[in-house]
Amino acid sequence: MASMIDFIENKLKLKVNREKSGVKQCSEVKFLGYTLMSDGGIRVADKSITRLKNRIREITRRNRGIRFEGIIRELNATIIGWANYYKLANTWLSTFRSIDEWIRRKLRCYRLKQCGRRYTIFKFLYSLAVPKQKCWNAIMYTQGWWHLSCKQAINQAMNLAWFHLQGLQSLSARLSV
Repeated sequence: MASMIDFIENKLKLKVNREKSGVKQCSEVKFLGYTLMSDGGIRVADKSITRLKNRIREITRRNRGIRFEGIIRELNATIIGWANYYKLANTWLSTFRSIDEWIRRKLRCYRLKQCGRRYTIFKFLYSLAVPKQKCWNAIMYTQGWWHLSCKQAINQAMNLAWFHLQGLQSLSARLSV
């Protein structure tokens, strides 16, 4: 470490931050939002994923009062920017898929909250070709928006094809290309 600092400071005339610098295992080093793996792989750092999830939480807060299309636009900008920056990551595709599922569930909550009352949710689900009885069963026995968003009738109505029609970008699809 001392010889490296000497070389960088004296030969290259660069200043070394001694608090941040150190000799560590590759998997312990976080560099520009990436974690370098010992096998040569590159993955997104945990802290970066946490920041992404916090940003998505801000965008999909259910009390914002913004149209659903506006929420999709904001999310797409975040997803596209994040995917373009982290496209070098070559591991953790399953994590990206789970983040996509989590985003869709947050959006289901947002859209259902926009409907408001049970009858309005029923009309919305029925307009998406869910049978009447399934609609009523889903909305009558629930314990909140998050619980409602994972019901079978809701998932059937607001499936991947529906989100694609709404224009939502997929994080895992952008990163796997």
